[in-house]
Amino acid sequence: MNTTLQQRIIDELTKGLTVPSCEEIEQRYPPRELPEGAEVTRLCPSPTGFVHIGTIFTGLLCQRVARQSGGVYMLRIEDTDKKREVEGARELIASQLGAFGIVPDEGLQPDGSSKGDYGPYVQSERQALYLTYAIELLKNGRAYPCFATAEELEAAVNDQKAKKQRPGYYGEWALWRDRSDEDIETALEAGKSFILRFKSSGSHDKRVTISDRIKGKVELPQNDLDVPLIKSDGSLLPTYHLAHVVDDYLMRATIIMRGEEWLPSTPLHADISLALGIKPFKYAHTPVISILDKETQNKRKLSKRKDPEADVAFWLQKAHPIKAVKAYLLGLANSNFDDWFREDPNKDLDDFEFSLDKLKTSRSPLLDMRKLEDYAKDVIAAMPQEHFNKQILAWTEVHDKPLFDAMMADPEYTKDVLAIERGGEKPRKDVAKWSDAPEQFGYFYDEIFSERFAPAIDELLSDVPADVIEVSCKNFLESYNPSHNKDKWLEAMKTAAVTSGYTFDRKALKANPEQFHGHLADFARIIRVKVTGKANTPDLYAIMQIMGEQRVVGRLK
Repeated sequence: MNTTLQQRIIDELTKGLTVPSCEEIEQRYPPRELPEGAEVTRLCPSPTGFVHIGTIFTGLLCQRVARQSGGVYMLRIEDTDKKREVEGARELIASQLGAFGIVPDEGLQPDGSSKGDYGPYVQSERQALYLTYAIELLKNGRAYPCFATAEELEAAVNDQKAKKQRPGYYGEWALWRDRSDEDIETALEAGKSFILRFKSSGSHDKRVTISDRIKGKVELPQNDLDVPLIKSDGSLLPTYHLAHVVDDYLMRATIIMRGEEWLPSTPLHADISLALGIKPFKYAHTPVISILDKETQNKRKLSKRKDPEADVAFWLQKAHPIKAVKAYLLGLANSNFDDWFREDPNKDLDDFEFSLDKLKTSRSPLLDMRKLEDYAKDVIAAMPQEHFNKQILAWTEVHDKPLFDAMMADPEYTKDVLAIERGGEKPRKDVAKWSDAPEQFGYFYDEIFSERFAPAIDELLSDVPADVIEVSCKNFLESYNPSHNKDKWLEAMKTAAVTSGYTFDRKALKANPEQFHGHLADFARIIRVKVTGKANTPDLYAIMQIMGEQRVVGRLK
C-alpha cells in the first residue's frame, strides 16, 4: 500500500484524533525497576455483570505470585465491549475484590480511586494507545482495511459450512487481504466503511509450540486468522487481541495469568506481538472451576447462567469467613495446601508457599461446598472468642435485626451464649458461616424462640403422645436443680426418665419394648426439644446453665 493511501486510511481511522507515536508512548511506560525474578501479574475482568468466583480465584493466584516474588499485582478493567457493559459493574469488581482482601497494588481500588504509574487501568481510557499500535501494524504491512459487508461475511461463513471448513477470516475467505490499492481507493471514494484487520503470518497446517507455566509445552496450530484490531462500532476501541498485547507490553506484565479458555488464542497473540517487535509473553493458563451438573451428575464448567455459586454475591451472602473461602480456593489450586492448613487453621494464609508448578495438577477443580464448609468450621472454631462474637453481631445487625436487638439487650448473657462449647481441645463446630447464627443461637432468646422455634415443637415430637410429654416435663422439673453440677444433673435426669416410664437399660428395652416409652435418650429428646425447639443442639446441661432456671422452667411448663 502506498504511503498516501496509508495516510488516508489512518485519517479515516482516527477521525481527526491526535495519536502519539510509539516512541512517545514507550517513554511514558518505561521498564519497571523491580528485583530480579519479580513477577508483574494482572487481573482483567470485564464489567458485564456480576463478578464470577473464577475472577476471585484468578485474582488470588495473581496476588500470590506477585507478592511471593516481590512484584506487582494489577487490576485492569477490560470495558471495550460497551454493548454488554453493566452500570456499576466496575465498582462492584473493585469492592468485591476488596471484600476478599485481593486489593490490587495498581489499578482500581475498592474506594473508587485508582493508583499506579502505568494507567489508565480502564481500557476505554487508553483509546489513543491502541490506535497508535494499530497504525504501526498498518505501516509495517501487518494490517489492512477490510470493506467486507455483513452480507459478504455471512456468505463466506455459509460457504465454509457448505465445504465443511472451520469458520474464520482466512485463506480464500479473507476477502480484502490481498486487494489492490485501486480497490481500496475505490471503496474509500464510495464512502464504504471499513475495519482494520491484522495480517496473519502463519499457516493452520503448521504447528507452533507454546511454553505455558501451567500447561507445559503445548503444540497448537499457527495463527492464520486476520482478526479485527479496532471495533467496527465507531468507538475506536480495540478488540481483545490487540488490547491484550498493547496493555501487557506497556504495563510491563511479566506473566499472563488467564483462564485456560484463552489457550487456543495464544498463537494469535504471539503473532501480533512479533509483528509489533514485542517479545511474546510468558503465559500461565489457569484451570476453570467446574461443578457437578444437578441433572446429569456430569462434571462441567461453572456457569454464570445456570449456577448461583458462580456469583461472588452468593458467597458473600452465605457469609462464610473470607479466610475460609480463600483457604478453600488455595486448596483447589495446590493439593498440598490442605495438609498445611490442617496443622494450624490460625496460620496466616500469606505464609503458604503457593506454587504454579503444583497448579499443573489441578485440572478443572471441582467445586465442593461441603469441603468449603469444613474449612469454614475449622477457621471459626480456631477463632478467638472476641473476634467470633464481633462477627456474629456484625452479621445479625445487618441481616437479622430482631436477633441483634435481643442479643444486645443482655450483652453478658449473649457472651455466654456465643461461647457455648467453644473452649477446650475439641471445640464444637456447628457454625460454618455467619448466616448460621439465627439457627444456632436464636432459641436462647425468648421472643425469637417463641416466633421461630416453638412452632416446630409439635412436629418434632409428633411421635410422642401428649400425655407422655406432659408427664416427662413435670417429672424433670421436680428433679431439676440449677445448682447441680453435671453429674448430679444427669442423675436427676435419669431418675425423672425412669419415673416417666423410660429406661437406660437397653437390654431391658429390647427384651420388653412394650413396658417402656423408650430409652433415656428418648426422654432427653423431649426435654431438649421443649427447651430449644431443636432436635440437635450443644450439650443440654450447658444450655440450661446459660439459660437459667426461670427460662428453663418457663419452657417446660
